[in-house]
Amino acid sequence: MDYKFIENARLRRLMQKARHKRKVLDNPNRIPEHKNAKITQKYKNVIPIPSKKKNLRKKQKSKLSFLKTYVELKIQERKEFLEGEMTSLREGRKLIRPKSMEKRRLKSPPIKDLAVATKQLSSMIRTGLPLLDSLNIISDTAENPTIQYSFREIALGISKGSTMSEMLDKYPEVFNEMYRALVNAGETAGLLPTTLDRQAKLLESLAKIKGQIKSALAYPSAIAILTVVIVFIMMIFVIPIFVDIYDQSGAPLPGITQLLIDLSEQLRSLQFYFKAIPSGIAIYLFSKYLSSRSSFIWWYDKTLLQLPITKDLVTKSCLANFSRTLSSLNSAGVPILESLTIAKKTLKNKIFSRIIENAYRDIQSGNPMHKAFDKESVIPIMFTSMFRIGEETGELSEMITKLADFYEDEVSSSVKSLTSIMEPLMIIFVAVFVGIILIAMYLPMFSMMSTVG
Repeated sequence: MDYKFIENARLRRLMQKARHKRKVLDNPNRIPEHKNAKITQKYKNVIPIPSKKKNLRKKQKSKLSFLKTYVELKIQERKEFLEGEMTSLREGRKLIRPKSMEKRRLKSPPIKDLAVATKQLSSMIRTGLPLLDSLNIISDTAENPTIQYSFREIALGISKGSTMSEMLDKYPEVFNEMYRALVNAGETAGLLPTTLDRQAKLLESLAKIKGQIKSALAYPSAIAILTVVIVFIMMIFVIPIFVDIYDQSGAPLPGITQLLIDLSEQLRSLQFYFKAIPSGIAIYLFSKYLSSRSSFIWWYDKTLLQLPITKDLVTKSCLANFSRTLSSLNSAGVPILESLTIAKKTLKNKIFSRIIENAYRDIQSGNPMHKAFDKESVIPIMFTSMFRIGEETGELSEMITKLADFYEDEVSSSVKSLTSIMEPLMIIFVAVFVGIILIAMYLPMFSMMSTVG
């Protein structure tokens, strides 16, 4: 039996040594007489298996048979992995996706799912599991198809001799520049589990901030949609009932009542939808075109920083994302200029992106970073002061981490306060709409009653 296919090197050496001992002790007659003394001295502490004890020999042979079966199964699994479905994924340099990914473009997975997969990978490597096995386990257990496919491909590339950072570079739509930079720094320094753990925490913090902002916008959006649905139902089903009553009376209608009746008749006619649907499509395409224009994006981002309701939330969320990303990259050993370039891409607001570009140029010129922040009115004084202290004391990474923790807590409190303000405002908004419709419908009845009286 050949033990070269056993993956564990220590176990393989022990099995080979044991096999050699068995051959020597079971067949002493094959060895020349002048070598018997040396062999006996070498294996004097080994207890041979007497040939007369057949049960004991049979038991030992069954153990060897079991081990041989286990090794053969492992070899077969490895062969199926290398020669099975995965070899058909690539033809030359062209990437062929499996059936689950056919006719589908690789898109960025949810931040939360990627954070969970990264945390699992870090934990497995810390426990001593090989990187290839860890990647294959994640690809088999992940629910997101993009994560399944990308991690399986990364494992295949590593088995062929590529590094993990080289394989991540092939999937920029799945792993952003920040993720790739941290993994590259971890591989270079030999601290891959630590950097992966830091990456998982970073993704979790970014997902937390994004989820808080979505939760702040979810309530007013739901109330607005519910209001539109209620008004539409009243226009289609309720107002026509009042129209029949008013036609029988023959009394003149107030202007607001006549306006609602005309709008109800329009909503119940097919010609309105023949005009409204193309108009809605045109408005959607025009808004999409505007959203791609840099001048409109600049005006929109500037307006968000000027409105009292959104100013604090946008500022704190941008500073929290920037601080957390810069802290993680700087702690992993990524140069400060490269860290600024990567951290800038996590900012969705163009005003803050321009501020980071100015800071990048100041550092290139030899100036400290806090001077670039001093020039901007949208940057809080505390943020600039903490940066200045960190640069002067040489503890910039620690100060940025504290800033990230502080502004993440501030985002949470801002979301709670904004939600508490929006709840009564949306209730008033719904009440105003429904009240206008009710007043418009019952106003002619009041005039009719006064006329009869």
